[in-house]
Amino acid sequence: MPEQPKKSRSLIPLYILIVIFYTIVAFRGGEDDIISESVSHESDFQTNLTEGVNYKLWIENPEGPEKINVTISKGSYVAFQNTFTLAHSGRDYLPYHPEFTVKENGTYQVHVNPLDSGTVNLKIESYHLK
Repeated sequence: MPEQPKKSRSLIPLYILIVIFYTIVAFRGGEDDIISESVSHESDFQTNLTEGVNYKLWIENPEGPEKINVTISKGSYVAFQNTFTLAHSGRDYLPYHPEFTVKENGTYQVHVNPLDSGTVNLKIESYHLK
């Protein structure tokens, strides 16, 4: 009877990928979603932000508009303001996942204005360095 390859050898690449994935997650630091919204037209959201915490802003969806304005403010204080532009690769928006902080705790207004038609996913994550 011919010998069949051992099944455990065929699973080695899978085990390696799992270890690599968990290693990357462990070194990234802890991230928590603060807000996650799908946006296709000018929209406003509220979210609570905390002084002394680092935040990352993500705009995702390569089929979305070419440009998106995002402003995060509390009263007259603007914590973040930028226009995101679809990168030449057509896959990412520039600036790439910018980080920001706020000067005081409280409820902030998130204003998103796509300048072209399309839908994007907007996400704000708190980012804790390890």
